[in-house]
Amino acid sequence: MSDGSSSDPVHCGFKLDRLAAFSDGVIAIAITILVLGLEVPSVHEVNPSQLVNYVRESLHPTMGYVVSFVVIGTFWLEHYAIFHFLNRATRVLVALNGLFLLCLTFVPFPTGLQAAYRHDELAMVFYGFSLFLCGLSLLVVWLYATWNHRLIHPHIATAVLQSMTRRLMIAPALCLIAIGCSFLSISLARLILLSIPVFYISQRTIDQGWQAAPAVDD
Repeated sequence: MSDGSSSDPVHCGFKLDRLAAFSDGVIAIAITILVLGLEVPSVHEVNPSQLVNYVRESLHPTMGYVVSFVVIGTFWLEHYAIFHFLNRATRVLVALNGLFLLCLTFVPFPTGLQAAYRHDELAMVFYGFSLFLCGLSLLVVWLYATWNHRLIHPHIATAVLQSMTRRLMIAPALCLIAIGCSFLSISLARLILLSIPVFYISQRTIDQGWQAAPAVDD
């Protein structure tokens, strides 16, 4: 005879607080590493008369930093939204979340690569593909958690879940479009990647479930 408490979907599995805190810390470190790619020269390397040219040359890596910062921030926002609707975690969710963090912490490398090889299509493709993996892995986390309401509050409407699924598909789709456009125009590819956060600004159906989700704690 099974213990009745073990069948309660709200109390089975791991708590989310440490997993969320760990994820936030890793994402914060990834963003911090991004700025380390921006070098400040000493006066012995660049004298005052050369400073204007150096700043002009630094605009490209700075733009790469801004794009990556904004996109990673967008991924964090969607990760935060996902965890708002979760009521527990499993070992599989922890592993999938770890895969997402693995992809995200790798982003500083292709960011620096495409900044150094600014006119190289391969560097841009590599950068776009790394962001695609971030978006895809985050989508997998959501799909696993919501399959048959596996790890989410049972009363959340299907329309809300579908809205979030469509929302998480935007970033991977735009990354693939940017990868294709990089062979035509690298600047256009960067603009497409920078447009990713724009699609997350407006209120969506998913936002309607924010106030309702904690109600199952009673």
